[in-house]
Amino acid sequence: MSIYSPDRIRDLKILVGTLAANVLPEATARTLIASLTVEPEVKAIALAIAATFDRPQLKRTLNLSRTRNTVENLDVTFEGTQVSYQGQKVGKIAILFKSPLPGELQARLAIESAIDRYLEYLQKVHYIIVLEESDRHVRVFIPALLIPDFSILWKSFIDDVAFSVYGLTRPQLPGLTQTFILMLNSVTLSARGFSTLEIPILNRGQANVLSALYFSVWREAKKRQSDRQQKIVGLLTELENEDLHEKDIKSKTKQLEDAQAMQLKEANKYQEDFQKLFGRLLQEQHDTSSEIQAIQDKLSQSGLSKTESNKLQKQQDKLNVNSIFSKEFAEQKLEYLRQAGGDPFKFIDLDRQQNLDKFIVIDSIAKNFTKTATDQINGTRGDIFTKCIAEMYRLMEMGDSQFASLPPPLLTEQPNLGSGRSAGDDNKEFCYSCGIAIDPKTAEWKVLRFIFERPEQRRQSASSEGRPHICASCSALAFASPLKVTDESIILRLEPSGNDVSAKLKFKDYLRMLTNKEIHLSAGKYIVLASDKTQGGDLASQKLGQVQYALAKIAEIFPVEVLSDFNFSLITQGSQVINLARRHLIFIKGLMDGYGQSIVTVGKDINMTLGDVIRYVQQDLPYLADYTLTKIANISNSLEMEKIRALYWDVIQSDITSQGDFMDSDTKLSKLAKRARLYRDVAALTGLTYAFAESLEGTAKKLMDSDDAKREVSKLIEKVDDAVIFCYFATLGDENKTSVKARLWHNIDNDFIYSQTKDLLADVVLTDREETGEDGKIWLNLYADDIPRAYTYFAEKEYYREEKDWKELTYQLKLSLYTRFPELVRQLKTTGEKP
Repeated sequence: MSIYSPDRIRDLKILVGTLAANVLPEATARTLIASLTVEPEVKAIALAIAATFDRPQLKRTLNLSRTRNTVENLDVTFEGTQVSYQGQKVGKIAILFKSPLPGELQARLAIESAIDRYLEYLQKVHYIIVLEESDRHVRVFIPALLIPDFSILWKSFIDDVAFSVYGLTRPQLPGLTQTFILMLNSVTLSARGFSTLEIPILNRGQANVLSALYFSVWREAKKRQSDRQQKIVGLLTELENEDLHEKDIKSKTKQLEDAQAMQLKEANKYQEDFQKLFGRLLQEQHDTSSEIQAIQDKLSQSGLSKTESNKLQKQQDKLNVNSIFSKEFAEQKLEYLRQAGGDPFKFIDLDRQQNLDKFIVIDSIAKNFTKTATDQINGTRGDIFTKCIAEMYRLMEMGDSQFASLPPPLLTEQPNLGSGRSAGDDNKEFCYSCGIAIDPKTAEWKVLRFIFERPEQRRQSASSEGRPHICASCSALAFASPLKVTDESIILRLEPSGNDVSAKLKFKDYLRMLTNKEIHLSAGKYIVLASDKTQGGDLASQKLGQVQYALAKIAEIFPVEVLSDFNFSLITQGSQVINLARRHLIFIKGLMDGYGQSIVTVGKDINMTLGDVIRYVQQDLPYLADYTLTKIANISNSLEMEKIRALYWDVIQSDITSQGDFMDSDTKLSKLAKRARLYRDVAALTGLTYAFAESLEGTAKKLMDSDDAKREVSKLIEKVDDAVIFCYFATLGDENKTSVKARLWHNIDNDFIYSQTKDLLADVVLTDREETGEDGKIWLNLYADDIPRAYTYFAEKEYYREEKDWKELTYQLKLSLYTRFPELVRQLKTTGEKP
């Protein structure tokens, strides 16, 4: 059995899982560790699996293990769901069924990412490892020491990870600070801003995070008032200067009047709405509490009839629904409101002084919110600003009994078969997101921007647009998901490519390292990249195009190794999945690094030329892309570009093979195979002709000034479409004009074209051309006759007999040659000539 077969990988996961969970006796565990480290390939896979658990000591033990003379085999036996190793039961296999996924993109991403995060939690905290996964189920291995109740594990995941403030630090399982807060800091969901969030509150961690958000809105408004007041004081000071010119006096007086007017208007707006709306809420809560107390006093009296008691109980239940604050709370805050004169800033400052312990937690969390986050709440409106403060206090005062029920587990041991419902899509009987049945009498949650990309939905059976009802589970889980579809962000899905087992197992580490370094968002196998902006606020993703921006951004931030190991897909706003070819990403990466290109140039302008270049690469026209950047770039790293050209060639060959194509077949080929063949042939001819162009350049510089020498090389390159004329112009390369010959040196900055030229000479039956000097340098001896022979070789090929195909070959060759002489291309740019 191959070590890379699915069954062998499954067995290795089980064995490493038993070691992580300390299931085996110490002696058996030592023997197993020794057995896992005998073969280097097995050891590498075992180490990669061990790294997915939160057990660094296990990885260290595997690394330091010494091979013994006798080792045990690594076979695992199965009896039904029971798993055994060396005759000892080590655990069992279980199948967990997934909940149905919503159809709407953003809601579906929320559920998918929640499942991925839950599975990571099960592995790192409880050593339950996934053996197999599909769209409908996951097959897991459960260590023998654990008899799990998955409903309890789900609750722990919700409370300790997904809806906690900071998550679990050691196993690197993020909480709301790394998901919800970071998302608000990075992605603008609504340019106009929104009000307080109407979502289920599951626990104290979630309540504290939202309280901190609303507190941050208050803090930002206070800062705005304070900054404007400082500006007013500064302007008053400047106007006291008697040396000011009249023009400056008028300008600063106007600035002062505008600032004072805005300061007064905003202060009055906040104070009036706060005193009116919050004061009324506090009074209503005070009266409600008094009524509840009065009813409780009556219920405690003896002699009440059953009818009277039931009537009073119903009244109390009705009042309890609207009860938010206690009577003592309302009285205290009404007194603070009186002392602050209705000023919301003085009010909260006074409350913080008197109740510091209540504000310590949210004050600490609030420091994580940036202005980008608080600006998404429309706190400039007095009523919404007041609502934020009221909601902050409501969340701070919530007791455990007031928290909503937890969402049902997304992975269950029994399949969720669903149930029937009435026809139509405009009612409260089912969740518009996932489709499960909900009670229309208690349905209270509606679609928000946090849940759907477009909350206003035009249902087929409705007469107008509106926000449909959804279940509490979809509402809550969408809140904890950082994956939001906006014009300012792109969502990528990453999946390991090929059969590289180590890359598959290290997948989450790649994402984690990236998000920690670049401050992007990730959840499960998805990552959100915020769009670059100019100083004027223009979005690069809109200017370049979403696909082109995604290609550029991925190439900019990921190393070549990751681009080689993973497949990238762009998730668009229309739920379409667009695969981003690895060869395109790799070549774009090389172009950006090799020519010093960025998406936004010095923070001012979008690099539109880069957008054109990316479109050329998407068409598999790498020489045109290369030439286009050569014209405008101030730098060019020939070594970097040669490495990328060679890597592009390797990947495009792999892509062709996976399609079942052959480049040199006479049968009808795919467009990709034709492009790959053209790429190879141009590279071979580039090496052949480059040697003569380089020889000409060296000779010309000895005989004439630099500009004339450049002109002669340009003339030669321009004639590359005709072998005879090219050889005629190349005669200048020989000082005695007696022969035309050149050497193609094997250097690291021309390794790719050297190898292709060497292969071409072999195909044309021009052998024994490679020589090695005493200093170790290697070169190919080339003669003028080689050029027409090579041209004839290609001209006789079926695929270059058509004039348009031949012109395409020689045109791409001309572009390729020019990129080898970047100073000539930049000279063309200044003179206005075209290649």
